[in-house]
Amino acid sequence: MKTIFTLLLALFALSCAPKSAEQTQSDKYTVEGTITVSKECDVEWLTRYEEKYIKALKERAAVEPAECDVMFFGSSSIRLWKTLKEDFAPLTVVNRGYGGATLRDLHYNYETVMAHYKPKAFVFYCDNDLRTKPEIDIPVGELFDLARMLFNRIEQDYPGVPVYFLAMKHCKRREAIRDRQAMYNALMKEYAERSSNQLIYVDTCTPLQTADGEIDTTLFVKDNIHLNAEGYKRWVEILRPLLIK
Repeated sequence: MKTIFTLLLALFALSCAPKSAEQTQSDKYTVEGTITVSKECDVEWLTRYEEKYIKALKERAAVEPAECDVMFFGSSSIRLWKTLKEDFAPLTVVNRGYGGATLRDLHYNYETVMAHYKPKAFVFYCDNDLRTKPEIDIPVGELFDLARMLFNRIEQDYPGVPVYFLAMKHCKRREAIRDRQAMYNALMKEYAERSSNQLIYVDTCTPLQTADGEIDTTLFVKDNIHLNAEGYKRWVEILRPLLIK
């Protein structure tokens, strides 16, 4: 069984009539149409964390207040942020991250993660689609499409609510894909700058590097993927001024 995610993007389908002697500079071209971008995934793979994480998200949504200042969502770097409430007090925040999340299953689990809540802002981080494992890894272009699909849907469902996109961090464990991570970050930065003010790109990658641009391993736990307390402090220093104005 498979599911297909489809995104309709702008297509430059040029439609114009042959010019005649009577045509002037006021004549116009009509540009219209759509491009269909789709991604097919096995439902069995998309639901691999149903028992481990998704079930708990459903249960929490049933008891947590719908109103909140900020919803943090995405992968384990969000889920493992244990000091989230203290770091952003006095704001009311909810943590809707789950381990191993990818853009692919976030689309599949969108209603579970997002429904019920009415935040005044979103903070998003996810870094599991670009991997050295071929069974998980996808091309940067596909990931960029999936990201735009997600943010377009949020803009439709939560008009005017800002979404802070946290740049994909570099880490020693995934240093082999650093160039691809940087490419994705560059695409998302340009996309945020060109799109509505609702999507805000936040450079949470550079603060985790040394002065000469190397990965600062002192900011990570032993797995060399996830942040330690000092690493999260770097993120807080950037995010707090954006969220608390």
